[in-house]
Amino acid sequence: MCQNPANAIIHTGHTNGTVSLWSPNSKEPLVKVLTHLSAVQGVAVDDQGNYMATTGLDRKCRIWDVRMFRQLHAYSLPFGAANVAISQKLDVACAVGNHVQVFRGMHNGTCKEPYLVHNCGGVVTDLKFVPWEDVLGIGHAHGFTSMLVPGAGDPNVDTFRSNPYETKSQRKEREIKQLLDKIQPDLISLDPDDINKVNEGLLELEEEERKKILYIRPMSVQYTPRHKMRSKKSGWKMEARKNTVKNQIRLERNMEKGAVEKEVFGGNEVQEPKKKHILDRLK
Repeated sequence: MCQNPANAIIHTGHTNGTVSLWSPNSKEPLVKVLTHLSAVQGVAVDDQGNYMATTGLDRKCRIWDVRMFRQLHAYSLPFGAANVAISQKLDVACAVGNHVQVFRGMHNGTCKEPYLVHNCGGVVTDLKFVPWEDVLGIGHAHGFTSMLVPGAGDPNVDTFRSNPYETKSQRKEREIKQLLDKIQPDLISLDPDDINKVNEGLLELEEEERKKILYIRPMSVQYTPRHKMRSKKSGWKMEARKNTVKNQIRLERNMEKGAVEKEVFGGNEVQEPKKKHILDRLK
């Protein structure tokens, strides 16, 4: 299982060879892709969310285009890799047992052999490339190992996303900005650009609801004042209080209806007269 950094969609691999894409606002998977003819062992997505690498028991490493859900290339491995990771420069690291191999150029089909090979002291349990650095972190049964992979990290640091050289005060500011920029879970979708688009269906529905206000007969105002001790003038005071409240409610409804009419049909705005200049008489 892994998360797509571009749109926060969760990718999960299954024993039937499929990879499912999940969103918090859906009870069913958004997409199911048959990636292998055997069980899926590893899934990884690059930082841009364009490529996905999968490994399975069929000793294959397949590169997929996430935008079209189409396989680009497939490579045969000497083993069924249990872990896979993708760097910022699209280097792919695969591991099984205590053996780690790093491949370069898998996404464009130019890879012919492993770029780097490394044997760890114990069984590898996890792989992860360090952002902005040429380092691959390897977790294994005997501890942790850092493997140098030249050219794996992006040399151009994007300080708006993550600044590895930030100070303590900058880290506090970043946490606040991330909390302010956090979106609701129901906005997570396959296309991260959906948040910039207009929901035409909802917009039309709201427009229809606003127009209905113009043709709905206003409901009668019901108001029962609180009972007070009777006096000689209590009767007309109660009626006066009822009329005051009813008139206030009618005024609010008329103002709401007038605002809708002005928004739907437009209003006749009175333009202010243009101020005359002393030299205008010479024109």
